Amino acid sequence: MPFRSASLSVRRYAVLGDVPRTLPQTATLAMRRYTFRPIDDSRGEKEAFGWINPRNLLAENFTFDEVADGLHLLLGVRRDHKAFSPVLFRARREELFESAKKERKLQKISRQQRLALEEQLTIQMLREISPQSAFSELLWDMNSGIVLMGATSNALCERIQELFEATFDLKLRPMYPALIGANYIATQGLEAEYFLATEAGR
Repeated sequence: MPFRSASLSVRRYAVLGDVPRTLPQTATLAMRRYTFRPIDDSRGEKEAFGWINPRNLLAENFTFDEVADGLHLLLGVRRDHKAFSPVLFRARREELFESAKKERKLQKISRQQRLALEEQLTIQMLREISPQSAFSELLWDMNSGIVLMGATSNALCERIQELFEATFDLKLRPMYPALIGANYIATQGLEAEYFLATEAGR
């Protein structure tokens, strides 16, 4: 979900460790290793996942300067997925097997031939369909060490976290609401007030 929309739900993460001073020089190459690349049908791929420039969704390559604004980094994440009906696949597979037997005048085709025909059919069916695309965004405040993910799905957040950690070689820790509240109470010296309020509510 884009951060420039009227409202959105986010998850907060804390960056563990210091941001390297060389990040502006090394980040471009690091991001390009994990930049989104379209699904390669010829390899039987069914999914593609990686970074994009949220200001230019179709840019194949982009630099750190294009997604950075001072100490803030705004990155997009794109996931493309292709899927076809298993029922239709099985029906077309059997048709393909029968056609191959007739063409080669065989009573039965070997396991190796079956696997080759299945791979051929998979590639063909993937080429026949368009991918479903989903987009999310990530905002990294490099001054405070806070990362906001414009996603709420556990599975998606975990994948974005893994992508971030692999790209920048920095670990992320989820900032759950309870932990944020506890940290605020501690930093503001409100432990006594919190204890009294808790006791009064019992």
